[in-house]
Amino acid sequence: MNLKQKEGVLLLQLGSPKSLTVKSVREYLLSFLGDPNTLGNPPFFWQPLLRYVIAPSRAKKSALKYQEMCENAGVTEMPLITYTREFTEGVQRELKDCAIVLHAYQHGASPSIKEALEKFLALGVSSVRAVPLYPQRSGATSMAALNQLKQELHRFPSLSVSASNGFADHPAWVKNIADSIRPYQDDSSTILVSWHGMQKKRIALGDPYEADCRRSILALENALGVSLKVSYQSKFGLGKWLSPSTLQMLKELGRARAKVVVVCPAFTVDNLETLHEIDIEAKEAFFKAGGVHWKRVPCLNTSPKWIYDFAHQIALELPCQKL
Repeated sequence: MNLKQKEGVLLLQLGSPKSLTVKSVREYLLSFLGDPNTLGNPPFFWQPLLRYVIAPSRAKKSALKYQEMCENAGVTEMPLITYTREFTEGVQRELKDCAIVLHAYQHGASPSIKEALEKFLALGVSSVRAVPLYPQRSGATSMAALNQLKQELHRFPSLSVSASNGFADHPAWVKNIADSIRPYQDDSSTILVSWHGMQKKRIALGDPYEADCRRSILALENALGVSLKVSYQSKFGLGKWLSPSTLQMLKELGRARAKVVVVCPAFTVDNLETLHEIDIEAKEAFFKAGGVHWKRVPCLNTSPKWIYDFAHQIALELPCQKL
């Protein structure tokens, strides 16, 4: 499928604090955790609890994690912001003759969805195709992004917007993830796929996330010709979450003195959940438990092959519905 000149492609990403300051982190947490989609319609007292207790206390701790992440990675800008911007620029280069490509964040960083839509109008775009950068669909991620987009559209009656949702077993994504794993693969290593976690009650209510993760695992196992271990990270708050826990799984593998290769394919770019939670916290737990050999497969980030395949096979080919 070819896009007409002056049509737009909008890449939707979760977001990040704008900077390493406690103020920026607090603003991000208020937006992210204040979105009812994030935790699945929290109780009525959640907003005041978040604003006056949780965000102020977590902001300081989270800011330290972001600072440690950036120091460990040797960067000064949030990696999610860097990678998303460079990925967008790469897709724009591929689609330069048929589309204007912009990205927008749901929380924290700029440009916001509203700012991106304003820029499309300023550039003369009348039709936009939105693609959430989440391979696996979920009410907490891709559907939340599309809901935010819908809420902004009343401001832009002249824009015609359609959207896709998910590419969990798309051949281009599967091939790029499998190709990223192969250099780390050997017969003696356990490949652990760590998905972002989710509350079980949301799955029970029909959220497609776990089913999409299973589709991805099946496709990746077929591509790699091996069995993959599966775990879930980033649990927040009380209640039952998808299991087994990545941290617990890595402790068990460490005690077994297994060789481990960790991959986090729910994320298209590296961020706090991979660069700190996995590379620092989970890795430390693995070695403390007795582990001796650790590798972590980077996210696809700005891989030239991924940019090319995304531009030509996903951005332009995923089925879309008008919003």
